[in-house]
Amino acid sequence: MRQSQTQRGKAFEYAVAASLSRALDAPLDDESALSAKVHYDVCDQRESMDHAAYKAAMFLKTFDQSLNDAVLIQLQPGSAGQQGDVRDVLIRLQNGEIGISAKSQSDEIRSPRLSDAIDFGLSWAGYPVSDEYWRAVNPIFDYLKELREEGARFRDITNKSNAIYLPVLAAFEDEFRRLCEANGSRFIERVFRYIIGTHDFYKVVRRRGYVLVQSFNLRGTLGWGRRWPIPNRIELIQRRRGSTNTLLVSFEGGSQLSFRLHNATSRVEPSLKFSIKFVGLPHDTASNQIPIPPA
Repeated sequence: MRQSQTQRGKAFEYAVAASLSRALDAPLDDESALSAKVHYDVCDQRESMDHAAYKAAMFLKTFDQSLNDAVLIQLQPGSAGQQGDVRDVLIRLQNGEIGISAKSQSDEIRSPRLSDAIDFGLSWAGYPVSDEYWRAVNPIFDYLKELREEGARFRDITNKSNAIYLPVLAAFEDEFRRLCEANGSRFIERVFRYIIGTHDFYKVVRRRGYVLVQSFNLRGTLGWGRRWPIPNRIELIQRRRGSTNTLLVSFEGGSQLSFRLHNATSRVEPSLKFSIKFVGLPHDTASNQIPIPPA
């Protein structure tokens, strides 16, 4: 049976954890890895995943000397992401820990939801959204509630892009601009930290023909890669050309984020989900691309 992207992602998380265990001579916590191993065991791309994971593990071992103190490798539960921790694999050290975000054919950073019960300004940065925002989005989410009661699927919504995505994205863009103007650098810094997550981490992305290793070192806790400056100014907010569901936000220093709005499930539910990705990184971000055999 063909695996979903989520299942392949879990399989790659296990491959990374197992490779780190071998490279660092540290035991893998089998209990934390159990659910991911289920997907790994039935994955038809294990060999390619293992190549990518082991090359990334050996690279990090070489360039971050603190990993020589590894005592345990663990996989994070899915609930960690809900608490702002985007790391999938933890390397426990004698003093402290280092985390890895492992992605297979995906470079998503964060996937927060929007709904009539989620104040994104408050939950992302501590600044509540306005009544104007609620007046704009609530009719859309009320309509989705009606469709849910009918057992509808998102694919059945006529002109979904213009009827659902575009008005919600437009309301989000207007409110995001308002919050930036009203709260300035404090809001911008908090949003950036929210998106990156509560901890520094290395990102390991498996692509066709190579594995990419990057350092997301906002707090200076990683041994490889310069510390990132936290941007406190946004240079540009714009809709992706020709798109009804994607917003591009450019921060000072070279960071650019893509906010793509989509439905998270096939059946209609009264919420939408952002897929947030970097389409531009700070100019001096540590990044290394390592060739691997294609899948």
